[in-house]
Amino acid sequence: MQDFEEGKTSLNGFMWQVQQADDSSVRLLMQRENLPEIVARLLVLRGLNADTVDEFLYPKLKTNLPNPNTLKDMQRSAERVADAVVAGEPVGIMGDYDVDGATSTAILKMFFQSVGTTVYTFIPDREDGYGPNAKKMVEYKNSGCRVVLTADCGTTAYEPIEAGTNLGLDVIILDHHNAEIVLPKCYAVVNPKRLDEPVDHPCRHLAACGVVFLFVVALNAELRRRGFYADKEEPNLIRYLDLVAFGTVCDVVQLRGVNRLLVKSGLQQARLNLNKGLYALCQCVNINEPLQSYHLGYILGPRVNACGRVGKSDLGMQLLSCPDEIQAALLAQELDGLNLSRREIEADVMLQAIEQVESGPSDRTFLAVKGKNWHQGVVGIVAGRLKDRYNLPVLVMSIEGDDVKGSARSVAGIDMGTLIMNALAKGLLTRGGGHPMAAGFSLTTAQLPAFESYLQENITSDKLPSGPARLNADGILDLGGITWNLAEQLDLLAPYGEGNLEPTFIIPNVTLNYVNLLKNGHIGCSLVNTAGQRIGAIAFKVADTDLGQTFLSATGENFHILGTIKKDVWNGRQKVQIQILDAMRA
Repeated sequence: MQDFEEGKTSLNGFMWQVQQADDSSVRLLMQRENLPEIVARLLVLRGLNADTVDEFLYPKLKTNLPNPNTLKDMQRSAERVADAVVAGEPVGIMGDYDVDGATSTAILKMFFQSVGTTVYTFIPDREDGYGPNAKKMVEYKNSGCRVVLTADCGTTAYEPIEAGTNLGLDVIILDHHNAEIVLPKCYAVVNPKRLDEPVDHPCRHLAACGVVFLFVVALNAELRRRGFYADKEEPNLIRYLDLVAFGTVCDVVQLRGVNRLLVKSGLQQARLNLNKGLYALCQCVNINEPLQSYHLGYILGPRVNACGRVGKSDLGMQLLSCPDEIQAALLAQELDGLNLSRREIEADVMLQAIEQVESGPSDRTFLAVKGKNWHQGVVGIVAGRLKDRYNLPVLVMSIEGDDVKGSARSVAGIDMGTLIMNALAKGLLTRGGGHPMAAGFSLTTAQLPAFESYLQENITSDKLPSGPARLNADGILDLGGITWNLAEQLDLLAPYGEGNLEPTFIIPNVTLNYVNLLKNGHIGCSLVNTAGQRIGAIAFKVADTDLGQTFLSATGENFHILGTIKKDVWNGRQKVQIQILDAMRA
């Protein structure tokens, strides 16, 4: 790493570091793979070499998709469900209310419908609680189901899963969440994070929709082996890859290995516009260019998530499995409206939260904000935004009577998931769990003082990162070198996401021109270098930040910019644009 403008901090309070790649490794990749220099350099920075780069750049389903039956319980599950399909038994599905759960459930629903199996689906609303539901198990039993699948949930849902088993149901869990030593009492658990699965299993980091896709592959192969398709057409499983890509990107799992293969293949499938629901949603939000992971994660994903936050949780699944264009268009419009409502609710809670933070002491090691009846569907989003704004661990809590439900987001050095689990073990919470960077929890108002004291004891200044946080850049580019050709070269590294972040560059010494405040707090501008070359730029949701406020009053001043390079296509015109992530006075 090499500091940029050593000692200076950016408008967002960061120091910038430029990553350094080994020049000999870069030259070797350029020569052996016939790659542009900048692509080879970025690949080296991502840990790729001549032995691994081909699979990364050009993964193939035929050769790189793992055998589903290497996952424990997969073959057993496929055989049991094949029995149900052949016998004409109905099948029940219970999914989660986020995009991963919606896509997972939609894939299963469409597959069963394609083979003539009656299928019942259930995605709980937030008031029903997360995961499988014992009451719904009874309903499925009464509807004639003997097999129930969970999608993106169930691994630690001991009581409802056991309730289903005790009813005589064969419950099969298809999940990817962390497992405990003891698994639920059920027919099968297909989960690459089972503790008895190898930690280096190629499926280790799959989202639930990836696990579900492999299950469908295994089930389809079992049905084929039994001659089920002798007198009927076999489903084309490739058709489901667009939903696999959607769920994988939105669940923010690592886009390496199998996940990269599934997302890259899924984006190609999505661009064919064969899924009527996904196409209707793209039309609703005016996406008229080839889908990228950015569209899935930041434009389409929030709309499907919105139904689980502020609406009827199964609307997203209904949209993604909808066979009718007109109905799909109506569902897409409904989801878009729910997302607008979610934004309004989020903005109101965010404002109240910022007021609490700004009126409190400045020497806190974490932020804990709370309000009466704050909407549960937005507290996680608000926690994430506050964490980004203040670079501190954040807990956002909604108080409803004597009950408190919250969401936490953390920074490097503070394992929030472990803190929450320890608090639960000490009796300071009624429920809790999560990961190092994110967690959820519940408690009573009577438990609040002890819980906050516990956090004060365990989140101390010596555990927080010292000094300004650092932002890494992949390189330094002159404004004149940012061209359409460069953007196309960078596309070789896509799709981007966790584990394969979009390349960021420092563009030094540019003049800020034509600054405009856009809707939703975005700021548009143009950047000009000393040679008079000009490129448009945009910074999203920054109007109320130091960066935004500075830009609005700094037309004609000089800055260094840190951002990403985007293609911008409008009315057939092709140009490049810079998405500004941070800026520093030159």
